[in-house]
Amino acid sequence: MVAQALPHPPVHGVPLVEVGALTRERLLDTAERLFAERGFAATSVRDITAAAGCNLAAVNYHFGGKTNLYREAFLRGLIVLREQRLAALREIMARRPAPDVAEVLHVFATAFVAPLHESRGPLLFRLWTRELLDPKLPPETFAAEMIMPIRRALLGALRALEPALSERDAVLCIQSFVAQLSNVFHLQRFAQSAAIGHGVFTPADHVRHIVAFTVAGIRAAAAASRGGRKSPHKEVS
Repeated sequence: MVAQALPHPPVHGVPLVEVGALTRERLLDTAERLFAERGFAATSVRDITAAAGCNLAAVNYHFGGKTNLYREAFLRGLIVLREQRLAALREIMARRPAPDVAEVLHVFATAFVAPLHESRGPLLFRLWTRELLDPKLPPETFAAEMIMPIRRALLGALRALEPALSERDAVLCIQSFVAQLSNVFHLQRFAQSAAIGHGVFTPADHVRHIVAFTVAGIRAAAAASRGGRKSPHKEVS
C-alpha cells in the first residue's frame, strides 16, 4: 500500500484537498527546475522529493512515477506560454481598424520573447531544448501542444492580411520567423560574447530586426504571387 504524500512541514488548518494541491504544485515547480538544470536521467525522484520537502512516496502518489511528473512539468509551462502568445495574437487581430502585418508580427514577437524578462522563462526554454535534444515524450507532443496551434493562428493572420500570399509561402515565412525568435533565447545566454565589437543587443533589438526581416520576406513572396512570378520559396522542399 502506497502511503499518502503529505507536505513537509504539515500545513496547519488547511483542508487535505488543498494540502494535496500545494504538494503537487511544489513537486511540479521543483521538477521543472531540476529537469531543466540537470536533465531527465540525472534527476532522481529522491532529488525531487528532497528539494520539494516531500516524502519519497509523493511522486508516485500524485503522478504515478517520474515520467508522468516530467510530462506534466513540461506541458504545464508550455501551455501557459502558448496561451500568452495566442492571446496576444487574438487581441491584435480583433483590433479595428485592422492592423498591418508588421504590427501583428511585432505584437506576437514581443509576447514570444517576454519570458526572457522573467526568471522562469529561460528555465522553461532550457527544459524544452533538453527535450528536443534527448526526447522523453512522444515526438508529436511538442508539435501538437505548441507548434501547430501557433502555426494555425499565424497562418490565419497572414492569409487574412496578405491574401496574395500562398499557404506554402506563409508557412515557410512562419517557420523562419519563429526559428529566429527561438534563437534569441540562445543568444541571450551568451549575450556578451556574442556581441563582441557590436555592442549588446537586447531582446527588443532582436524583435525589431526579426520583424522587419520577416515582413520584407512576406511582401516579396506576396508581390511575386500577385505578379505571376515564381515565388522566392518555390524550390524549397
